[in-house]
Amino acid sequence: MTTIDNLLTSIINYSSPPIEEQISPRDSKVLRSLALSATNQQFLTENQAKLLMKILKENSAKIPEFTESIDEALAEPTWSKNFRKIDHVKKFFIGKNQDSDLILVVEFTFSSELRKLLAGISKSLENFSASTNGKFNTADLTEKNLVILYEALEPHGFDIDESIKNHYKTIKSWTEQTIRDQFLIGNVEYKNFHQAITDDLGISTSIDQNIINDRSIRYQYFLENAKNHGENLVENIANRASSKIWISKEEHNLNEVIGSLVNLHRLPLLVVFDNVASEKYYQNLKLLSDALENNGITDRIGIYFRLPSDGTGKQFNQFIADKEYNYNLDSSTQVAAVMSGKLPKFFLKSPWCPMSVLALDTKMGLRHGKISVYSNRCDLVIEWADAETLISKKIGLR
Repeated sequence: MTTIDNLLTSIINYSSPPIEEQISPRDSKVLRSLALSATNQQFLTENQAKLLMKILKENSAKIPEFTESIDEALAEPTWSKNFRKIDHVKKFFIGKNQDSDLILVVEFTFSSELRKLLAGISKSLENFSASTNGKFNTADLTEKNLVILYEALEPHGFDIDESIKNHYKTIKSWTEQTIRDQFLIGNVEYKNFHQAITDDLGISTSIDQNIINDRSIRYQYFLENAKNHGENLVENIANRASSKIWISKEEHNLNEVIGSLVNLHRLPLLVVFDNVASEKYYQNLKLLSDALENNGITDRIGIYFRLPSDGTGKQFNQFIADKEYNYNLDSSTQVAAVMSGKLPKFFLKSPWCPMSVLALDTKMGLRHGKISVYSNRCDLVIEWADAETLISKKIGLR
């Protein structure tokens, strides 16, 4: 009796008509692929053999030249060689990436079930990456990633590295309250922490509750009492839950915003003019100038872009010249302004660093480009616009 793999070879080699003209393109493609595997020295796997018999059974009547042979072969299946054995791998360990940084590695032999499992938790993982062949999957070596992956993989019989097991036990032994207590502002004893705040505010600066609340994101400490939104813009900014916030133009004018930043000692300030709202450049420049002057900021201001000298562009450029808003960027600069999407190269070489970022009339928000990356260094990024963007968090008076 002909073995099934030899029968497959006969079917594939038959050319009057070829297999592609008798069965579906998908099935004919699979049969040719299986024929190559069958002639390989390592032969077919058991799962490939089952797939081959399934396709032959479904298409037997469509291949009249071989219908009888297929039915006979499937009645008592025989093979010319033993099936190829697959070593099933399930490993979870700490490895290194191309830059020799430590990472978490999940290695396993192809399994649709495990791929589906990882796909389901991937959104909760930081910097998760799956290889093209699905065998190696990596993620940043963080406590969060380690716990999520350990709890997802352990029930599936993975060989988990002892160091990961030990890390997991240590992490699970922590209690949230214990960790929070270590970073309560009244409990932080690190000298660098106190030095950083002193360098930030200066020894002579009186520190009120708003400033204490405001700096909690910057210096990553917890407060004795939960943050509560106050009754004015200063308190609302100070008690923000995120570094990125939206302030409504309708509720708060630019003078209030600048005044709040001065109150919270949030200078130097980077102002971003949205290139999508170019028709408002001149209007917003005048509003910004008035707000700065009303709050006592009249010098060391640099507007680091110009417009074509036609229409309002000429007025915009002349206004900058008249106000002398051409101060060179250095460590003493109080206010610097740029166009969104275009960060002058000298910003990257200068020691100047903004304490806050204010984006005017943003429509898309600071989501992409060099300005967005540069702004990520700040723990306070304000979008002052008519409508809230997707990434910002609304604040307002209650």
